[in-house]
Amino acid sequence: MIGAVRSRWTIVVLYTSLTILALVWLVPVLSAAMTSALPLSQIREGWWNLSFADLTFGNFVRAWEQGLGQHVVNSFIITILSVALTLLTGSLAAYAFAQMSFRFKATTYFLLITTMIVPVQIILIPMLPWFRTLGLNGGPQEYLGIALVHTAFGAGWAIFMLGAFFSAIPKDLLEAASIDGAGWFGVFRRIALPLAIPGIVSFAIIDFVFVWNDLLLALTLLARDRQPITVGLANLQSPHLAQEDLVAAGSIMAILPPLLLFAALNRYYVRGLFAGATKG
Repeated sequence: MIGAVRSRWTIVVLYTSLTILALVWLVPVLSAAMTSALPLSQIREGWWNLSFADLTFGNFVRAWEQGLGQHVVNSFIITILSVALTLLTGSLAAYAFAQMSFRFKATTYFLLITTMIVPVQIILIPMLPWFRTLGLNGGPQEYLGIALVHTAFGAGWAIFMLGAFFSAIPKDLLEAASIDGAGWFGVFRRIALPLAIPGIVSFAIIDFVFVWNDLLLALTLLARDRQPITVGLANLQSPHLAQEDLVAAGSIMAILPPLLLFAALNRYYVRGLFAGATKG
């Protein structure tokens, strides 16, 4: 009886703490949302006055017209290309490490996993000559160049996360498909890949958020007209021009795509995290 009461109090304390933390987290989000929908004059008086009669969506239009629209398009191109390349290479590599045997397997796996702990700042400047040599420092090729960089840094995470799902697939199932005449790629595409969908979706959401929020790589490697929304937001604010209304509107625009993606794929994401925690 005492144990049940203690357990109940533990749950109450836990959920109360999480609720308080959630409300604290919502304060800056609510501040940005209200600031984005109010005139600049009222913002400086305090958005908490809640004069809903003055609500406007003009801040979003002005932010879009001041160049943020092109930055949003750039962000989608870079993020979708990067996530697609990382999933393609990472899932193939994770399947190979989980289900195949080859020479130097352990050494190669170790080298790939070490990319998870290498700070991007270390290779940022040496990367610039490579971009010029490969012709990735101008034109639409810049999108491919930065996507390859994100893929190089994300592949280790993909192998680490997806390897647990592929290694949990019974070898008898894969061998049965091979006996039926399927090649290794057929086994991967028809058997292994569908079974690893929760893990793939979980990693895709994490990688999408990581690439979408990137500022340093985009600011260093891309020309101004191909930079993503993170750089566009930084350009909206300067010491000589305070545009809190436009910056807040741009911030909401930057938050929405990852938020909507998570909301749409939430059940796969949670399933993937729980499955990954009990496998491998």
